[in-house]
Amino acid sequence: MNDYALGANLRRQILSDLERGLPLDGRRLQALVGDFCGQSQLALLPALKYLVLSPGFSSAASQQPALPADARLQLRLQQELNEVFAAPICARMDAVLRGLLGLQEANGPAQPASPSPSQPAPIASQNEPPLEEEVLEEYDDAYEEDLEPAAAPGGSNGLVAVLSFMAGVLVVGVGGGLAWLLLQTTLPNSNTADTQRPRLPGELTTPSADTTTAEAPPAPELSQQASNDAAAAQAITSVEQLYNDLSLGNIQAARQRFSGEAADQFDPAFFRQFQRVSVDQLRTIGINGSEVNLEGVVTFVYPDGTSQSESRQFTVNTSTDPALITGSSFGQVTRGRQ
Repeated sequence: MNDYALGANLRRQILSDLERGLPLDGRRLQALVGDFCGQSQLALLPALKYLVLSPGFSSAASQQPALPADARLQLRLQQELNEVFAAPICARMDAVLRGLLGLQEANGPAQPASPSPSQPAPIASQNEPPLEEEVLEEYDDAYEEDLEPAAAPGGSNGLVAVLSFMAGVLVVGVGGGLAWLLLQTTLPNSNTADTQRPRLPGELTTPSADTTTAEAPPAPELSQQASNDAAAAQAITSVEQLYNDLSLGNIQAARQRFSGEAADQFDPAFFRQFQRVSVDQLRTIGINGSEVNLEGVVTFVYPDGTSQSESRQFTVNTSTDPALITGSSFGQVTRGRQ
């Protein structure tokens, strides 16, 4: 299954759920994209999970009809991904978005055509010699015709030959000068600052000394920022899914979200005393390689309807799939039970 088919499968599932009257649950959609991804599409999983929680996707799914085949909507979703993820991931997500919105699958990028052997020569080599040769040949013929009477006896014929020779030289000189001026006015000036020669694909260009535009930041910094953003999104998703599984009593699914050293912080017996548990306001407070530190607010809802909120910090290892919570610590009670 290619990336376009992945988006098309997700579209069919969402439209089917809406026809059955099921609400669009972001956490459920995140689980769905994990099921739909093949082995070759695991790299797209963080971007897909981010996409189904984005404002643009919520707007598209709530329209009538849902997920319309609108190129402007596809552009909006692509721009939201471009702000967070690296360029290779965003390039593959273009096909997923087309399938998701029911747009036609795009063909592969066109390759630049190589010069054909029969391609016309540049204007300098095509026009300059023929024009000069044509002028010279024309006046050489006239010169030869004028010289023929010189062989005949008689002084007048000799004078005519001399005058014809001088006229021929004059005409050839004037014609050559006009041809040179014509070429100078029609050929591009190779010395102008704005003239650019054709460049090979991937060839780097050096800006001129008077360039005033600001230099783009180094690509590695942008790539690192995109990698950090993706890791943060993956960590937040894992923490949210953990508390969702604990709240629903999905203990087996929850245990896949935390490591052994953090197991004492997520004892199932502790969470059974609550009617519902949720986490929100998650934010990144530090990233060290694949390890992301988060802080958020956990809310415990008791069976009698009262609730209490507390702040907690989480350490998440994003090098695994799914990302594992390796540590959790209590901060403070932000709202007492009431």
